[in-house]
Amino acid sequence: MRMSKKFIEMFEKNVFSSLATIMEDGSPHVVPVWVGIDGEYIITAGGIEHVRHANMKRDPRVALTISAPENPYEVYLVRGKVVSMSKRGGKEFLDQEAQRRWGVQEYPFQKKKERYLIQILPEKIIDTSSVIPDGVDIR
Repeated sequence: MRMSKKFIEMFEKNVFSSLATIMEDGSPHVVPVWVGIDGEYIITAGGIEHVRHANMKRDPRVALTISAPENPYEVYLVRGKVVSMSKRGGKEFLDQEAQRRWGVQEYPFQKKKERYLIQILPEKIIDTSSVIPDGVDIR
């Protein structure tokens, strides 16, 4: 799926994102995550010890909400599939985001645990700000 310029530019901000995965019993599991863009993929990172890792390994279908920090009503809804969970790049992604967001050189949590870089191929992207009527300020 082609990502719009507006959607890609959203990732230049310190966006807030939640990732939904599917538990074995079919119930949803939602966690906050940092996200980025890498070509045609939305990327995030996590560890093998996280519930989301087992969920995505078993069922690659995921959903994300991505919102702007200055306006939580500027939200994108994304549905897609995990296409890769690689042992390469996860720590680097978290370090890069920690530096950009917090000004620290290294992601300070769980340093000794292995991190995976997760690539999500979006199948549907909905810009909810497009449904707000002109002239209405919802902030």
